[in-house]
Amino acid sequence: MKTNQFVFKLYLIIITFLSLGILVSYKLIEIQFIEGEEYRKIAENKTLRNFKIKPKRGNIYSIDGSILATSVINYDVFFDTKIVNEKIFNNEIKNLSIELSHLTKNNDEDVLKYINDARKKGNRYLSIAKSLSKEQVEKLKTFPIFRLGKSEGGLIVTKQIHREYPLNKIAKRTIGYEKTNHNGFFTGVGLEHGFGFLLRGQDGFEVQKKIHNGQWKSLENELKKEPINGLDVITTLDFEIQDLVHDYLLEQTIKYEADHSSAIVMEVKTGDIKAISNFGITKEGKYYEKLNYAVGESIEPGSTFKLASIAAALENQSIDTLKLIDTGKGEIDFYGYKVRDSRVGGYGKINIMDIIRFSSNTGIVKVIDSIFENNPEKFLDRLFNFGIFSPVQQSIKGEPKPYIPHPNDNSWNGLSLPWMSYGYGLKMTPIQILTFYNAIANNGELVAPKFIHSSKKPGSNQEKIYTKKVINQSIFSVGTNELLKKMLYDVVHHPNGTANNIVSNHVKLAGKTGTTQVDYSSDELNYISSFVGYFPADNPKYSCIVVINKPNKSIGYYGSQVAAPVFKKIAEKIQSKSPEIKLYTKNELYDKLKLTTNLDDKKLIIDNNKIDS
Repeated sequence: MKTNQFVFKLYLIIITFLSLGILVSYKLIEIQFIEGEEYRKIAENKTLRNFKIKPKRGNIYSIDGSILATSVINYDVFFDTKIVNEKIFNNEIKNLSIELSHLTKNNDEDVLKYINDARKKGNRYLSIAKSLSKEQVEKLKTFPIFRLGKSEGGLIVTKQIHREYPLNKIAKRTIGYEKTNHNGFFTGVGLEHGFGFLLRGQDGFEVQKKIHNGQWKSLENELKKEPINGLDVITTLDFEIQDLVHDYLLEQTIKYEADHSSAIVMEVKTGDIKAISNFGITKEGKYYEKLNYAVGESIEPGSTFKLASIAAALENQSIDTLKLIDTGKGEIDFYGYKVRDSRVGGYGKINIMDIIRFSSNTGIVKVIDSIFENNPEKFLDRLFNFGIFSPVQQSIKGEPKPYIPHPNDNSWNGLSLPWMSYGYGLKMTPIQILTFYNAIANNGELVAPKFIHSSKKPGSNQEKIYTKKVINQSIFSVGTNELLKKMLYDVVHHPNGTANNIVSNHVKLAGKTGTTQVDYSSDELNYISSFVGYFPADNPKYSCIVVINKPNKSIGYYGSQVAAPVFKKIAEKIQSKSPEIKLYTKNELYDKLKLTTNLDDKKLIIDNNKIDS
């Protein structure tokens, strides 16, 4: 009986182990042949990855060929110490260490120990050198062991791309930057971001394998896709003009201890932006390109808007240019609010030409209120036709839409129209104000500010040229445009013009001063000093605006005193560099005329040359 029980238990144990063996065998077969592919994929996913290869970003150039932004390629070098054949390693490692010591400026014995220790540990991604040039890498490929390449010599070279800005702080905010946020979206400012769609190029990719210490190594195979480098962008910026605008604006901003400032130079016919500078101040009192105020900051334009108001009145054909407007003693009352002229005692009876020459607040308010008081919508319609209700460019992100109040607004009241007439209660950016004045210089043709001249593949001579964009072929009648030009000329050249202090012996200037009160609702009253115009006045080539915000009032704050001198310096310097203009003293010009007998030639010399008295 006991023998039978023993045999039964033995069989039971054998059957149990056989059953377990069968189950294990089945599971192994299932894993290997049925589920194996899935597990292999999981394992492979943990050891292989698709890696993006970044393209080289295109360069940004000024129109004269100066590099504004460029991508510099450097190389990091690593060593797969495990892959090298034992015999080759032992025979050549000392010579390799000597060569590397020359490259890295380290002791050759230290380099030898560094590599030997790494090989003992099985290091497959040993850092050898960083930020090498292409020439240095090519030389390194001739070193012992490394000359065998990646698969036998263990040489691993990775490319690193970083952005450099050769002009340093000049036009820094305008040139800008671009980066990718955590969601993969591109963000940034300035030309880098505005033209990012051209500059970025297209990513490539490669398969990488995970190796020692969590490092990844590229696998050379047919799946690798090379990146497509970005296009080069040639901007409209002129380095020489940009440089002088930067210097003159910074000098005046420092002199008047201003909070911030901006300046723009535009080519009249094309809208090409030749220079744009901005300065803000740090807590330590240092000025730098803090924000792009020229494009992104909305301000009340103040007296520079008077020209738009006069233009609206002229286009409405509701004003006699010879009619006298009684400005009294320079102070009038509107709904309990006093409108005053800057000149104590006022200007008495003046015509509309004088209103602009003298920048009379009372005069412009009387003219606009008398014409549009019962129909302010008509005034706004005229302004709309001038193109000042919309942003003027798209290249640089962040330009706000102009704010122009409307009679349907809840905030509209009896003061709204008078205030608007001399530039209060509405907001525009400096580049929007300049675009309007540029149209006057351009005989009424409103062109959009343009930052890009062309784009091309790196190394190619074939360019895609970007033509000017005409917003409106004619925003004024010819008669109105000529009157506006005459007014702006007189602002500078009339003995009592508000900018008579910037009359130049080298170039004829035309423009309008602006002295705008800000923070007028608070205890601390401040000002924005501005000047906007064009030159040469008789044949406009460039328009320019200078805006200096919150200068130290104890030093000065009038637009004629603070901003206009910067405009004059910019105009004179640009004109002196113009190839068709040469400055002569009177004696030099007379000597030149004596040598010329043809009357037509004499006239040409006089027309094309300026006298430096």
